[in-house]
Amino acid sequence: MIFYELTKLYEELVKQGKIGAPGWMNEKVSYGILLGRDGIVRQLLSLKDEKGKAGKVRVPEHPGRASGIISFFLWDKAVYLLGVDSFGDLKKSIDRFEASKKLHLEILEEVHTEAAEAVKNFFQNWDPGKAPKHEVLKPEWEELLKGANLVFYYEGKPVMEDSGVKEAWEAYRNREKDGETGICLVTGKRGHIARLHPLIKGVWGAQSSGASLVSFNADAFCSYEMENGGNAQTGENAARAYGAALNYLLSDSERVYRAGDVTVVGWAFEGNAVYQDLLMACLNQEDTIRDVDVQSALKKLCRGESADWKGRQLRPDNMFYILGLSPNAARLSVRFFLKNEFGRWLANLQAHEDRLEIVIPAFVKKPYLPLWVILDEMKAPGGKDKLPTLTAALLRSVLMNSRYPEELLFCTLRRIRADHDLNWKRAAILKAYLYKNSTSDKNKEGCSVGLNTETDHQAYLLGRLFSLLENVQVTSAGGSLNTTIKDQYLNSMCSTPALVFAQLLKLKESHMKKLKRDNTGLAITLDQQITEIIGRLEVPVPRQFGQEEQAVFMLGYYHQTQKRYEKKEEED
Repeated sequence: MIFYELTKLYEELVKQGKIGAPGWMNEKVSYGILLGRDGIVRQLLSLKDEKGKAGKVRVPEHPGRASGIISFFLWDKAVYLLGVDSFGDLKKSIDRFEASKKLHLEILEEVHTEAAEAVKNFFQNWDPGKAPKHEVLKPEWEELLKGANLVFYYEGKPVMEDSGVKEAWEAYRNREKDGETGICLVTGKRGHIARLHPLIKGVWGAQSSGASLVSFNADAFCSYEMENGGNAQTGENAARAYGAALNYLLSDSERVYRAGDVTVVGWAFEGNAVYQDLLMACLNQEDTIRDVDVQSALKKLCRGESADWKGRQLRPDNMFYILGLSPNAARLSVRFFLKNEFGRWLANLQAHEDRLEIVIPAFVKKPYLPLWVILDEMKAPGGKDKLPTLTAALLRSVLMNSRYPEELLFCTLRRIRADHDLNWKRAAILKAYLYKNSTSDKNKEGCSVGLNTETDHQAYLLGRLFSLLENVQVTSAGGSLNTTIKDQYLNSMCSTPALVFAQLLKLKESHMKKLKRDNTGLAITLDQQITEIIGRLEVPVPRQFGQEEQAVFMLGYYHQTQKRYEKKEEED
C-alpha cells in the first residue's frame, strides 16, 4: 500500500517536472569538475546556493550504496571520481576510482562526442596520487574529503546534457539484464525484480548515507529459499519510483515534521504542496496558524467546505497520506501509514487542540502545545529520556482522533510526582487524556477549562482542598517559603489521601492562627472555603486513588490554584 501510493505520487511529480524522469533524479551537488577536451581538470565550479548549501542538480539515477563498491555515472563523491578520501586508505580509494573508471568507459565506449571524449580522457589519464597537490582542487580540498558530491562539466555545461551521453545512459539503463523476473506486487506487471531497494535519506537518526525500507542481510530473513528482493517482490521500476518520491518528500525540511524519533511526511495525491504546508503548520503550531486567513481556511475545511489559501483552492475531500518513519540500524521502521480526507485530518487536529484548552497563567504568551512540547513534558530534566513507543502512539492517536496511549497518563503523573510541579502544560495533558479516554462520567467532571465548583468528585475536592491548604501556609508566612506542603505531601495526598489528611489539617490550624493575627479577613475567607469543601467530603476519606483519579486530583489542585492567581491579578 505504501509503495503503491508513493509510486503514483512519483508519476504525478514527473508530469509536473518536480522530479526527474525515469533514470534521472535530483541530487545535492556541491561542485562541478570542468574538463578540457584532453580530460584535464581546468576548474572547480561551485554549485552552492547563496547560503552555502549544495545545490539541486539533475543527475543519472543511482542504485544506492548500502555496502560494497558501487559507482555512480557522471557524478559521485571524491573517493570515486578522484580516488581520494579522508581516511588515507590508498588501496580502497584506488579500488573505488577503478570501479568508477570501468563504469564510465563501459557506458561511453561507443560515444565520440567532445563531452564524452573529455570524460574518457580524464579517467584514462587521471593520477589519484597527484590529486592532493592539484592547484585547482587545493582551495576546496578539505570539503572534498568530507564527502561533497561532484559532477562532470564540459564547456560550462553538465556532461549529462550532451545528447550522445544521454542516449548512452538510456541504452545502458534499459539493457537486457540477468536476474529474477516475476510479477511486481506494486504494479502487477511482469519484469525484473529489484534485488536491492533504494536508500532513503532524510529520516532523523538514520544513517546519513541513507537507510532501506526493505532489505535482507541474513539467512533468517530469506523465507522459502527466496533471497534478497524475492521476499518483497517489487519491480525495479516501482522500487526506483517509490524511492525517488519518498526522497523528494524528505528533502524539503520545511515540509517534514519530527517528534521524538519519528519523522513524518505527508502528501496529497496530486502532489500539491500547499496541503503539506497547512498540515505542517497545524502540527508545529506556528504563529502563522493564528492568522485570520488561515483560521478562516481551517474552519471551512473542518466543516467540509473548500477554501482558498496561498492562492490555491483546497478541497476537504482530497485524499491525503501521512507516513511516519523511525531509524532502525541500517533500516527504517514504519511507525504508521495513514490515509484520510484532508478535511478529516484538520478536524482531528482541531479536536485534539480543543481538548487541551485550559485556564492558563497570565504570563503565558503562546498557549500552544504542539506534540514535541507534550513529549518534552514527559522527559526528566536534561531531556535524555527516550519514549519511542509513546511518540509513535501519541502521533497516531492525535492524527486519527482515537484514544490516547495509556503511557501518556502514566508518564505525565510520573513527572509531576518527580518534579513536584504541576504546570499548565501538564494540566492540559491530563485534561485532554481524561476527556478522551476515561469511561467514567464522574472523572470527566474535572475536565473543565476552569474551576468546577459544582462537582462532588472526591479526588477533585481533595485537590481543591490541598491548594487552599497550601495558600494558607504560604500567606501565613508572607509568601517567602522555599518549601511548601506541595513539596512534602503532594504525592501522598494524590495517591493515598487518608494517610496524610489528618496531618495536613493539624498543620492548617497552626498556620491559620498566625494568618488570623496578620490578616483576619483573608483568614476568615480561606477558612470558609476550606470548611465548605470539607463538608462535601465523604467519611472516611478515600484510602487510595487510581491513576485517573490522581489526574482528577491534580486538575482540582490546578484549577483552584489558578483561581487564586486570577484574584491576585484582578487586585493588581
